This record gives sequence, C-alpha cells and structure tokens, in this order.
Amino acid sequence: MKKNRKNLALLLLAASLLAGCAGQSNSQSSQSSQAKSEKKAESKASSKSAAKSAASSAVSSTKSSSSQASSKSAASSSQRADANRMGTLTSQLRVKLPGMLLPAADGLGQGSSNLNIRYTSSSSQNVVYYSVGNSPLALNDSRIANEKPYAVLTEKKNVADASSLINYQEPKTGLPAVKIAGNVTGTEEGAAGSTYLQFNQGQWSFVVRASNVQGQKPLPTAQKLLALYQQYGLPDTAAKSSVQVDVGESLGSLNTVITWAKGSSVYQLKAHSMETAFKMLKSLN
Repeated sequence: MKKNRKNLALLLLAASLLAGCAGQSNSQSSQSSQAKSEKKAESKASSKSAAKSAASSAVSSTKSSSSQASSKSAASSSQRADANRMGTLTSQLRVKLPGMLLPAADGLGQGSSNLNIRYTSSSSQNVVYYSVGNSPLALNDSRIANEKPYAVLTEKKNVADASSLINYQEPKTGLPAVKIAGNVTGTEEGAAGSTYLQFNQGQWSFVVRASNVQGQKPLPTAQKLLALYQQYGLPDTAAKSSVQVDVGESLGSLNTVITWAKGSSVYQLKAHSMETAFKMLKSLN
C-alpha cells in the first residue's frame, strides 16, 4: 500500500514537471512571436517614414527647381525690358534726328531700366545725352537736364576741315619708348604736371594723360585701352581720328573722348568709362 502511494506521488510529480516545461515553452514561443510582430511593425513604420521623407525631399526639390526657373525667367524678362527701353528710345531718336549714327547698346553694366535720353538739334549739330535717373522718363523730358550724363554723342554737320576738330596725333619720335602690350609700343613725355603716353594703330591715335600731382600712371590705362580696341574695334573713319583718355573714371567725368569723321560729319563720343564708350560704338549704326 505504501509502495502504491509512493508510485502515485512520483507520477504526480512527473506530470507537474512536464506541465511546467510545456508552459515555459509556450511562454517562450509567445514571446518570440510577439517580438517578431514588433519587428515587423517597426520595419513597416520605418518604411513609411522613409517614403514620407523621400516624398518630402522630392516636393522640396521640385519647389526649388520651380523657384530657380522663376528667378531665371524674371531676370531674362528684366534684361529684355532693359534692351527694349534702349531700342524704343533709339527708334524715337531716329525719327527726330534722321541720318545721324546712333548706338543700339547703352553700354551700361547696370541701371538700364532707368536709362533716360535727351537731345538738342540745330542746322549745324546734333547732341544726344545719355543718363541714368531715379525712374524712366520720356524722351527729352525736361527733368532729364538735371541728371549727369554718362555719355554724350555729338554730330557736327557739313564740316569743311575735319582735322581741326579731330586732333589726331602723329607718331612721336625722339621720346622714351614704352611697351604697351605684345608688339605695340608707345612714347611717353611730360608736360604741365602731366605725363602723356601715346600709341598709334591704323588711322587712330591714342593718347592717355595722367596727373603727376595725383600720382597717376598712364601705362595701366593705356594697356586697358589697347585691349578694348582689340576686342571691340572703332568706327570706320574717312580721316585720321583720335582717342583721348584722362586717367580716372567716375560718373559725369566724361574722361574718354573719341572723335572721328564719317562723310561730311564729324562725330564725337564722350563717356564716363572707356568700356562704356567702346560698347556703344560697337553697336553704332
């Protein structure tokens, strides 16, 4: 009887141990399944987040491209408007001053949208004043007279002796030679507190004046002048013609003076900078 009881107790203990192992196994299986589910959820969330980020980046890129395209379009429209203003005023001038050579380009680096033009005319000469104001004004508006011109183009008509107005300088001899650039050499001389550097090209004489009092040197300006001539050229001329430049550029200074003959007329362009003058003359017609 005692032996049967002992066997029964052992059976119950074994059954209990088996049940515990089974519960632990089920618990571990449940935990593993839960972990897998959590990983899947995290993976899906990460995928959704990446998709949203990519979509956001694409939208941002599209907006940026659209903004850049809009800016380029606006700049292009502004440039066309500036060119149209010069074209419109020049077309009006051609009606008022028939037969006069006029530039199609304003020669400006900025301020073209506020370009203003006025002119005077008589039987002996036409004078056109180019300036930049606070706002665009109609051709020959009386208020333009208060603006400093950055360029002045003059035509003297029916000239009997063009050479007296042009002031062409023959090449000098017996003076110190100065190399300008390449194979172009000029001569230098001093007079009345200034230094004059001259060189000649074809029908043109080029003279640069520098102030000794202000410590100016003519060579850098002469080198730039030669480079501009080689880049843009100068108008066809019926006689020997001249370019005269005072060192130093500022608005209203008109330190660049270019004079030439065309038919029976003598033209002269004064400008606040050499580059502006050459750009305007390149477009002359």
